[in-house]
Amino acid sequence: MAVPTLLICVGATKAGTSWMYRYLHDHAACHVRSVKECYYFSTFNPKKLMRQLKVLDSLVVQYEARLIEAEAADDIIRILSLSRRIDDTKALIMALSAERSDDSAYSEYLQVGRMDETVLLDVTPAYALLEPTEIARISALPIRVKLQYLMRDPLERLWSHVRMVAKRSMKEGQDFLLTCQDILQRVLYKKEEAHIVIRGDYKSNISRFASVFDHLQFQIGFSENLQDGPKFDAMCSYWGIEAISPSQIKRAHVGLAAPFPEGLRRDTLEFLKAQYDFVADNFAELPENGRKNRGLLARYYSSSSAKTLAKKGVHNGRLQI
Repeated sequence: MAVPTLLICVGATKAGTSWMYRYLHDHAACHVRSVKECYYFSTFNPKKLMRQLKVLDSLVVQYEARLIEAEAADDIIRILSLSRRIDDTKALIMALSAERSDDSAYSEYLQVGRMDETVLLDVTPAYALLEPTEIARISALPIRVKLQYLMRDPLERLWSHVRMVAKRSMKEGQDFLLTCQDILQRVLYKKEEAHIVIRGDYKSNISRFASVFDHLQFQIGFSENLQDGPKFDAMCSYWGIEAISPSQIKRAHVGLAAPFPEGLRRDTLEFLKAQYDFVADNFAELPENGRKNRGLLARYYSSSSAKTLAKKGVHNGRLQI
């Protein structure tokens, strides 16, 4: 049996990681457990571990309740799916709870049931926030490791994340769009909801991983390229699989629709300027929506500069006295 490669997707949140999981889950070359996010490297801290174990215990309870309903309805497909989820979630609880000196429990969890598949998978966007020591631990795994980081246009990623938080936090009777706008304004003007911002801090998150892994083990791509074409083919080649048309894979976790508030676009783009600059400086070809928003940002700054110079009496490059 060939030695497999462990492919770990380390982010970003709301940038296509669930779509990537679904695509690879159904690929013949991949052995994938039914739990998308392992959180293994995020839970060495005892408090974080206990919090994640509570989440998984709660999921088991939910799955078992659904299984009872499926059995009552004699729904064979749901019975099989939920039984697998229960088994995999319980197995992950055991792996996270095991002694971790050599990470063998994590490796064994990912490989249980593998036949001749050549790729193992862990898609945990929270890994984007790992500290350098935790990233180094990944590099020390006794298995071939490849990392994938997915980016998305910064404004679109931020707005998608805001909508997700709004959906989870809003109370009955609240207006969804107004809730989204309130969260966005707290991000822009009050420096609140920091968890939304740091999940999309491409510059900081990528830099930490790039300091440990070279380009042969750390691929950075755009979620906008998760579709038929040479860029997606190249991504699959890095993953170690044959590219199969992704056209049948539906978008995952599509949030409630809400138009972006145009009155906040300029402030949002300026808030995200460091991310747009980082992406433009380090990646040769940006997706169309990224180019469009960066162009708007450039015009905003050009307009602001012109107004500043005008106030100082500078016109057409000459100081007016």
